[in-house]
Amino acid sequence: MSSFKQYYKLLLLYVVSIVTTKVLFYIYLQNEFSDLSWQSSIYAIFWGYKFDFAAAALLVFIASLFDFNKKIYTLVSTLFLVLIINIQIGDMLYFSEAGRHTGYEIFDVFVDAESLLLTAYSQHFWLALVALILSIAACVISFFRWKMAVATEFNRYYLPKKLILLVLSIFFIRGMSVQGIPLNPWQAGQLANNQQAILALNATYSVIFALTNKDKTIQQLHIPNINQNTIKQSLKVLYADKNTKIKTPILTSKPNIVMLFLESWSAKYMQSYGYQHPTTPYFDSILKHSIRPKVMVAGGHRTSEGMFAALSSMQNPLGKTIAKTPLQDSDYPSIVKDLSQAGYSSAFFQGTSKETSGVGSFAQSLGFIDSFGKRDIANSKYPNNNWGVQDYDLYQFALKKTQSMSSPFMIGINGATTHDLVVPEGFQQKHFSDDKDLNAMLNTYRFADFSLEYFMEKIKEKYPNTVFVLFADHTGSRISDNLENYFIPFAIYAPNILTAQYKDVVMSQRDIAPSLYDLIMGDYTKTKFSGKSIFRNDYYFADYFHNNILGWIEAEDIVEINVQTGDLSCFVLNKLQKQVVKCENKHDNLKNHALSFTHYYQNLLFNVKDK
Repeated sequence: MSSFKQYYKLLLLYVVSIVTTKVLFYIYLQNEFSDLSWQSSIYAIFWGYKFDFAAAALLVFIASLFDFNKKIYTLVSTLFLVLIINIQIGDMLYFSEAGRHTGYEIFDVFVDAESLLLTAYSQHFWLALVALILSIAACVISFFRWKMAVATEFNRYYLPKKLILLVLSIFFIRGMSVQGIPLNPWQAGQLANNQQAILALNATYSVIFALTNKDKTIQQLHIPNINQNTIKQSLKVLYADKNTKIKTPILTSKPNIVMLFLESWSAKYMQSYGYQHPTTPYFDSILKHSIRPKVMVAGGHRTSEGMFAALSSMQNPLGKTIAKTPLQDSDYPSIVKDLSQAGYSSAFFQGTSKETSGVGSFAQSLGFIDSFGKRDIANSKYPNNNWGVQDYDLYQFALKKTQSMSSPFMIGINGATTHDLVVPEGFQQKHFSDDKDLNAMLNTYRFADFSLEYFMEKIKEKYPNTVFVLFADHTGSRISDNLENYFIPFAIYAPNILTAQYKDVVMSQRDIAPSLYDLIMGDYTKTKFSGKSIFRNDYYFADYFHNNILGWIEAEDIVEINVQTGDLSCFVLNKLQKQVVKCENKHDNLKNHALSFTHYYQNLLFNVKDK
């Protein structure tokens, strides 16, 4: 067998493996693609053949560098095949949680390897079993391939052959083109339908792209152009409602601030936002006595993304985080830093490891003085779940730490109970659904809510001059719609301090910092925050970004823009559900607002000076 024939056979094997697992991805997550016909889905899977060949060609060429020895060549090519299978199947697990392909998150694999494996085994057993069976099959196939493999001799033809294989590989890596640069994952968005774009891209290429760009500065995503005059006029309209009559700060007593980043709490599964079952009865009870909007839109789909939106009132890099990138070292506005300058002590607590997604160090870069994770918690009442300590034990730990903090203090808490499907033994579960995993998920909400009640009642008793800010860092799994993927709860609760108020508006997670600034510090309009205050403003807008779709909400009107094709879809919000409507002139205005805001704040994000 010639080295060229060997190259093409291995290339074909890798491509077939990628395409097969893409089909498996579609079958396993079929509910996510319910709007697509099977014909459209198959078309999308094969439309992404350039990504499939690009990923395969790179790995095949690397393997070919070892073909001077049959055993080494077979071992390397087998490892790559097993790697492809496990990346592709692992991506199914990640997508079911985050609603997007694995990319930069691959750098957290070794940090959270144990948690990831336990989650795969406990929540996706059959899929994990398929991965194991396919990996074994790959090894068996490779054993027979080893018998047929041919070692390339070191002679005068060796280097010319490798040069030809290199040129062939570059051809595939560049999308089967003799010009241009390697494919970028966002190019899958050239398919007008974003669900098809998801099926077109394979996780192996997405991961390879992330790994090969690890040491490069995070890149600003290209979006449709818009002229500077439109940007200026749009921003003027968006920020026109400045209420100068309000007297700030609203509270002069310098209350303690407790920010509760409710891990993965989705409004979709909470009775206060329309769900049929009482999954969070305590939260529902205090919501009635809180300052709250109709619903809030999260700024991302990871904890670090939610933190940045809430604390810095900034738009995240589209579809990414600044955590663990060079951008983290830039000097962004932060409500935590503002409160520190006003004399507040601060600490951040998380139920998972401090290294998970770099959240611990990121919290400190945003101004928290101390940061604690699961390894700092020695004594627990409940066994840990696959990711960390249960919320009850995290709250116990935070309560003890507040005793040594000077007043006033600001603490942020991000739990781990709802990061998993493990409900502690002894806690009575309720039957919400015949779907076993869904029922388990909803009962983790109940236990997290039970733990929340314990903690908040203790804080109220010990520190009556306290303002609670409750919101989810992001949503969880089992949500398919673009917008629903970002609907989260939000409430500012301070009994005997603040009067309850309901605003029939949709707010952004970016509005949290301005609201706290008005409440504690003074006039937020004098800051660099991009959001608005629930105490000051009447007109709000919110943005979200999901798989190449930029969404925008003003009042009840919604537009979604495919940032690769520029295609516009229009909706109206009815009982927190999107309803398709015909696009009109007002939707063109909303599109201009969305693109203007995003252009301005993405440019600002990528051009902030270092600390």
